[in-house]
Amino acid sequence: MVTLTINGKKVKAKENTPLLEITRKMSIPIPTLCYHPDLSPHGSCRLCTVEISRNGKTRMVTACNYPAQDGIKVETHSKRVLHTRRVLVELLLARCPNAPFLRNLAKEVGVKTSPFSAKTPENDCILCGLCVRTCNELVGANAIGFSMRGTRKKISTPFEIVSERCVACGACEYICPTEAIKMEMDRVRKMRTSETGTLRTCRYMRMGLVDFMICSNGFECWRCEVDQMMEDRFGTHPIFALKPAKQKESFLMNGFTFHPELYYSEGHTWCKPMGESIKVGLDEMASLLTLKAETLNLPPVGTPLKKNEVLAEISSSGKKAKIFSPLSGIVSAINHEVVENPALVWRDPYRRGWLILLKPDHPEEISKLLSGAKAKEWYSKQTLNLLNHLVKWASNPSPKGDHSENSSLREIPRGKWEKLERILLKH
Repeated sequence: MVTLTINGKKVKAKENTPLLEITRKMSIPIPTLCYHPDLSPHGSCRLCTVEISRNGKTRMVTACNYPAQDGIKVETHSKRVLHTRRVLVELLLARCPNAPFLRNLAKEVGVKTSPFSAKTPENDCILCGLCVRTCNELVGANAIGFSMRGTRKKISTPFEIVSERCVACGACEYICPTEAIKMEMDRVRKMRTSETGTLRTCRYMRMGLVDFMICSNGFECWRCEVDQMMEDRFGTHPIFALKPAKQKESFLMNGFTFHPELYYSEGHTWCKPMGESIKVGLDEMASLLTLKAETLNLPPVGTPLKKNEVLAEISSSGKKAKIFSPLSGIVSAINHEVVENPALVWRDPYRRGWLILLKPDHPEEISKLLSGAKAKEWYSKQTLNLLNHLVKWASNPSPKGDHSENSSLREIPRGKWEKLERILLKH
């Protein structure tokens, strides 16, 4: 805990807590445009600017991303702060003079007209980035982003064409304070004309909120009972209630990384759909086998693989471990980096340490692998079992008995490699 002074009042707070969160708990009103509690702070609108003093030095900072520190003094409504906010609102009002939200904000801070002018006043985008961060951090679609630079900077899709990654959720329009972005209907029109049959999946399925649903309304969501049910149930846009992208974030389980969006096999491989192919690699437990490995052999491109046939062979000190394919298909690419440097699998098993790309004979077979809650339960049991063995083998285990994040336990000596292989692969 740290002690700071806000508007003359001493306050205790957790170190590095953003000043805006502290002032809101104190019911101190600070205007914002680019801030949302579910998104990472951006500080682009600058409206939350406050004045801080420390050791006799004063400066202006944005409260949404400035961390609480011991001994600082914060002024949220000094003359300098209020003047700065008015100038910022005047600049924004010149860029977007017709945006209702900005006009109301201008009245609140005492701005009647703007002394500035813009070349394109019809542009209502203030570049706050709320839509971009929502699409990336909550939806997980990454369909839009910033493009161009300087005065030409704007929000757009890649190459300014309708993005196939867009799921037509409408979250970007929902969060936009000036109603500038119009992504939802553009994507809906594209889906309506280009997708048929089982490809016409409901947008709530595309968001990851329902398991399977085919749209029967021609993507006219405004007259759909499912759409209305979602609004009534959550009282807000479903994306902000369920945050599907957050649920896909990786986390540690007994000291090993678990990725919820991947499919896992009991042979300690993971699979990730990549268009028409499936990327296959070793999970973090099996990646320990490559730490001391001299060679890692993969099948050549074009090799047909059957399920449970040898996918990879790892060699260490004359001993070999065989990894079996979780699916049937044809090898369309191999990772040459891990062939040249097998330890890369151990260092980065889920990204640079992938093994092969497989073009599956039956893509639907991937649904038979472990995923969701079943994968999480299996991974938890496997990592706990492995952790117990690692603790027994460790020469200097954690003195506190907390081994879940003890990286030294993964430094498996060569003498234990064969035992590790038997525990993991159980041949």
